[in-house]
Amino acid sequence: MGVIDSEWWALWWPWLVVWAATAACCAVLLRYGLIRAGRLRRRRRGGRTVHGMCFFLHEQRVMDLYQQGGFSAALEQEVADRINVTSGVGLRARFGLGGGKANRDVTKERVTAYIQHSTPITVIRLLMDTMRKEDVVVHADLTTGSLEPNRALAEILRERGASDRVALTEVMSEFVSVTGRFTARSADGGDIVLRAPYGDGRPRAHVKITCEAAGVREGFQNAEYADEEEFQARCLGKVRTWNRTRGELTLDPIAIFR
Repeated sequence: MGVIDSEWWALWWPWLVVWAATAACCAVLLRYGLIRAGRLRRRRRGGRTVHGMCFFLHEQRVMDLYQQGGFSAALEQEVADRINVTSGVGLRARFGLGGGKANRDVTKERVTAYIQHSTPITVIRLLMDTMRKEDVVVHADLTTGSLEPNRALAEILRERGASDRVALTEVMSEFVSVTGRFTARSADGGDIVLRAPYGDGRPRAHVKITCEAAGVREGFQNAEYADEEEFQARCLGKVRTWNRTRGELTLDPIAIFR
């Protein structure tokens, strides 16, 4: 019996190695395919945030959100997810050389280094993608009057038995992403004040955003928008106050893009 076993192994062990290697390669390919499929599904649901050109960034608020706002773990996972796409390809290419473990270690080091050396302009782009995935932002389009609640606000509305329609003036505790047609004016100290009308009331309501001079990015000059010229912009921030008498909704901006 021992002789038969020896002869059987001598005959079949090379094929068993080939089959095992083939199965492992198929498993890696399947994992990579599932990752790609998942990313494609996310892209069809909206994909990553299209930011545009950033012309105002409140760096302190950005870093406070990253460090204290509860997004650091999700942000680190977002970076890891992006890096792991290339690490999966590397694992497949070097599978025969046994380089899988080393590749994962390198990925971990890259994620850690990326987070530790991140800058506000880098963080805001990843942060906005992370906030979108976590569904913590209320989206408002001032030109169409549409408002899309986030998950938390939608849950509150359901508990109250209210409809999904809610006024922007009622969104006081959530992050908001507001898109509209703005005008710009200089203010004291070099600040720039943006305003955008919305709604059908009389007098018409408007959003007011004060861009502190220290956060205005190079290249954005008020002179470009003189004489009440309008431009399309999108602001990520939080509602500070609503003045019913003036019809003025004041936003504290985190970042503004056009």
